[in-house]
Amino acid sequence: MGLEEDLQCASAIDLSMLEDRQRAEPMYDRIIADYTSCSTDEDRRRLALAFNNRGQIKYMRVDFNEAIEDYTEAIKINDRLPVAYYNRGQIHYRLARYELAVCDFERCLELEPDFKDAKLNMEQARTDINLLKSGLNTSHS
Repeated sequence: MGLEEDLQCASAIDLSMLEDRQRAEPMYDRIIADYTSCSTDEDRRRLALAFNNRGQIKYMRVDFNEAIEDYTEAIKINDRLPVAYYNRGQIHYRLARYELAVCDFERCLELEPDFKDAKLNMEQARTDINLLKSGLNTSHS
């Protein structure tokens, strides 16, 4: 991939950070389409990040199933991307799939041991699992 694709990716990230998700998502769609036949490690890294970032847009508009699909694609392409595990774990947690959330947070921490939010969220998910096992309700649904 060349300079044009790098600029497109940077623009999509900038739009996402500015919360202009309506314009950013189609840019990620194009990046994903352009990189689907990627052959280098760098191209695969960029493709995984594009899936992760598009998943974040879907997460923000509460399209959890679609976001999980994008995070899972990111992980299939680059299974060493901690943020994709973290993001997918967040959704599993919000959907009260605590065991799946713990698995994703654990994998995230294997890859990036100092990821503080992953540590905190994993502990909260474990607490909620224990509360459910003991028959107590949690405040999450």
